[in-house]
Amino acid sequence: MKKFFIPITAASFVLVAPNLSHAEENDWLSGVTVTGLVQIEAQFYQDYNDIDSSDFVVDELGVGIEAQVHKWAKAQIAFIYEEGATPLEIDEAIITLGNSEISPVYLAAGQLYVPFGNFESNMVSDPLTLQLGEAREKAAQLGFETGNLYGSVYAFNGSTQDSSENKIDHYGANIGFAQESERGGIDLGIGYINDIGDSDGLTDALGGDDVVNLVNYDYVGGLSAYLILNVGSVKLIGEYVTALDEFDANHLAFNGNGAEPKAWNAELAYSFKMAAQEITFALGYQGTDESVALGLPEKRYLGVLSAGIFKNTTVSLEYAFDEDYAVSDGGTGEDANQVILQLAVEF
Repeated sequence: MKKFFIPITAASFVLVAPNLSHAEENDWLSGVTVTGLVQIEAQFYQDYNDIDSSDFVVDELGVGIEAQVHKWAKAQIAFIYEEGATPLEIDEAIITLGNSEISPVYLAAGQLYVPFGNFESNMVSDPLTLQLGEAREKAAQLGFETGNLYGSVYAFNGSTQDSSENKIDHYGANIGFAQESERGGIDLGIGYINDIGDSDGLTDALGGDDVVNLVNYDYVGGLSAYLILNVGSVKLIGEYVTALDEFDANHLAFNGNGAEPKAWNAELAYSFKMAAQEITFALGYQGTDESVALGLPEKRYLGVLSAGIFKNTTVSLEYAFDEDYAVSDGGTGEDANQVILQLAVEF
């Protein structure tokens, strides 16, 4: 799934705050924001066996609440629902201690997406890098933002274990550089995680909730790197996510050997105004290697056209063409096609 972040925007809502004076209630409410996202899609799909299917789906429904309870403390809660993929659940629950106006250092703890990978995309569908590397964990993250530099270290107790002990022994770090100007901006970074097997996609491939029972499991480190470049109306996205070693063939295999999965994403987008509305056209090329066991295609070609039709309302049309792995690699050697028409509203 794509991360449902909580932007700092105003929203209208009603909250009941018992046992508070009118002044106290107004002061408390002034530090709370509510945001949301609703995405409805018409999906048309032809799979590797040339079987056609189509449907209307609630692709994503997200609601976020942020409470700035003190100048040094805030709490964030995000709920998410994705039809056919994610039941309504708590996506993120985070307490952050810090104040960027006073100190560059902050501490975040709770259920959060660890900063391994960036996964920004102009497309409607999730990039293959996200499907390989995204990791939602119950973690503690110590980070900093100073000038154009940012970074963090984090630790958590993952689903995968390389011993019989159930303990906090998963960790990672990231560092990046971001700069914006009137002409554009740049954001580049690199991240490390000591077991990429604990990413959401790989955990499912390893056995889901049963991965803690894997025999002789060894952690496999992961590396991510990304570059996002804006120059005027043009935007370039490049990202690469890879395991740093092979998995045990009994846990994740490719061609009879241990798999060393990797994925990449490259996109080029152009935005312009038409009738006072923002229009974006983007092309993308994505791919994977040694990832057939994850159900991912070997190559994917995409194109999308998005238009803002009203305030905070966007309609997008995406076409994707997938090439599966060869039969000799465990795939079908066939192609698949997908068309998505999406209507999205943010508030």
